Amino acid sequence: MSGTGARAYLIFALTIFLSAFLLFQIQPIAGKLLLPWFGGSSSVWATSMLFFTSVLFLGYLYAYFLTKHAIAFQAKAHLIVCGLGALIALISLIIWGSIFPSLDWTIGNGAPPALKTFLALLSGIGIPYFLLSTTGPLLQYWYGVSAQREPYKLYAISNAGSLLALASYPFIVEPYTRLPQQETVWLCMFLAFVALLTLIGRRFVREKHAKGTEASHPVTHIRKLLWIAYAMLPAFLLVATTTEITQVIAPLPLLWLLPLSLYLLSFIIAFTGFRAGILVPLAVFASAYAAWWFIDFDAYTIKWKILADLTLLFFAALHAHSHLYRMRPAAALSPLFYVFISFGGMAGTLLASVVAPLVFNDYYEFPVGLMFAAAIALHISPAPAFLKRLGRYEFFMRVAATSFAFTLIVSAGYSYFKDRNATYVSVSRNFYGTVKVYEDAYVRTILHGTTLHGLQVRDPESALIPTAYYTPESGLGRAFMYVRLKHADHQASVGILGLGAGMTAAFCLPSDEFVYYEIDPRIEDVAREYFSYLAHCPQAEIREGDGRILLDQEYREGRLGKYDILAADAFNDDTIPVHLITREAIHRYVSHLRDDTSIVALHISNRYIDLLPVLMSIAQEEGLSLLDVRIVRGPQPFASASHWVLLSPGKETFSADIFKGAASPLSDKRIPAWTDDYSDIISVIDLP
Repeated sequence: MSGTGARAYLIFALTIFLSAFLLFQIQPIAGKLLLPWFGGSSSVWATSMLFFTSVLFLGYLYAYFLTKHAIAFQAKAHLIVCGLGALIALISLIIWGSIFPSLDWTIGNGAPPALKTFLALLSGIGIPYFLLSTTGPLLQYWYGVSAQREPYKLYAISNAGSLLALASYPFIVEPYTRLPQQETVWLCMFLAFVALLTLIGRRFVREKHAKGTEASHPVTHIRKLLWIAYAMLPAFLLVATTTEITQVIAPLPLLWLLPLSLYLLSFIIAFTGFRAGILVPLAVFASAYAAWWFIDFDAYTIKWKILADLTLLFFAALHAHSHLYRMRPAAALSPLFYVFISFGGMAGTLLASVVAPLVFNDYYEFPVGLMFAAAIALHISPAPAFLKRLGRYEFFMRVAATSFAFTLIVSAGYSYFKDRNATYVSVSRNFYGTVKVYEDAYVRTILHGTTLHGLQVRDPESALIPTAYYTPESGLGRAFMYVRLKHADHQASVGILGLGAGMTAAFCLPSDEFVYYEIDPRIEDVAREYFSYLAHCPQAEIREGDGRILLDQEYREGRLGKYDILAADAFNDDTIPVHLITREAIHRYVSHLRDDTSIVALHISNRYIDLLPVLMSIAQEEGLSLLDVRIVRGPQPFASASHWVLLSPGKETFSADIFKGAASPLSDKRIPAWTDDYSDIISVIDLP
């Protein structure tokens, strides 16, 4: 096939578009598969981004070295590699019923969770993702050298495919298909992509194109460094902004869509030849100022904060990507260009997703990125007109003004970092997020991200009174009183997913059995060092790992909990991991109950998500009784609003006197029951 002509361009564009679509469509599918194994923290997403950018870099590097040979050899070699990759993906789906092999090896594995996440992605989608990542630069090179035209508009088309995949998943794919169907459709589209690639490649083989011509002017080291820098800053800001708005501001699922969509949009606009002029520098400066103005926010300014942060990301990315487009080389050097761009993207993601959690004890990535963006905005902003009237003194005045502005930026950043956590007695960060302990004269609290995960009154006489979400009037409080009244002749056996401050241990009696399932290894140390609830219940056992996975493992081994109460109270910040509230999860909880009068208690207090309709559907399909207990605030000091849903196999469990007057109205919304293969987060979002 000749590389010239509208038909040829259309086939190239369609193949590149499809490969980019598949690249980004597999990301949320992989995320849903990984969620039960690694929790719901933003670090899973950040680590996944590092994997995706790393494999993208390797794919671009492969394409670069392949282009050192004749195009006929390139086509033969690449078609063989793609054919093997398609065969491996097909065999994986046939053997395991999924493109992902089993992740049972992650249970009890002492490796860091970030490494396990990376290896899980590598074992599951590493090969097809690598093959897809090679398509863009390789096909653009083939088109450029054969048609003797610039191929960079095809890069804009590639990002358009990525954006469509990103936007279609939560609104079209997820609500209407289940996970096995998504994997099967994705694999069929992958095979169609291989067929299109074969159509292009075999004609290059048949026509035996010569090796592409070399560029007459080699690329300088300075230009290569600039390629890296202009790709690195937007990638760093992408991860930092996503972390900021999903963990620090509002832990609302799918907010990660907005930053990534804007990031891709900036690529599309820049590589269609957009000329920024003075607009983009001024927008970067204005948005940087707005983001700094709203860096400390409250409930009234949260929307402006999100808008300012996203605006900064978009214009900073558009500025950087526009510079990349202006610095693009000739078609013959396009593979080298993409290697350095992908390396910069990988480096930026690495700094934000791996280095930052190791260096910082809090989410400081966005303020750091903001400082860099402000510095860049200062550098690229046009000089005021009056400076041009100073003649030979203009240069010195520019240096003085720039130095003064940089000093202000550094000073403001230092002051912010120094004072941000000054009022906390403990601040720590790991793969699962930030944990902060605050105390005043009356109370000590623990925060995960921005969400209260427990407190304790400092007065010794009141220290063991259940409060916050666990007052006697709460759903869990009533469940404990029910167990005490019904089973006063034997000990209570309680299983709890999520430890927090250990507040639920305030209900513990010496003869009770309390078992906590906690995925974050540092939480037990924090609970024991700063709170006394676990000391009140010395027999309490803490089992480290994801509660759902550990309960599944115990069930397979015949170690049933025989719990009177099994409570799921495992927040990640303000977000409840989806895999803990599916039909299969509820079925597993029920299998660990002592008898039909035992209770599963689900804590679903949330600022942005209403999970009651989901649990109503699950209860109906599983034949369980349901009681919705929602209280605005208990009468006790420091009590919090709480929302608990209680489930029981017994039909008369919630007819007991202790539950009279506790029921809240059920939801009129009807939502299909969520399963491990199906969930629709859009349907339960409830914004204030």
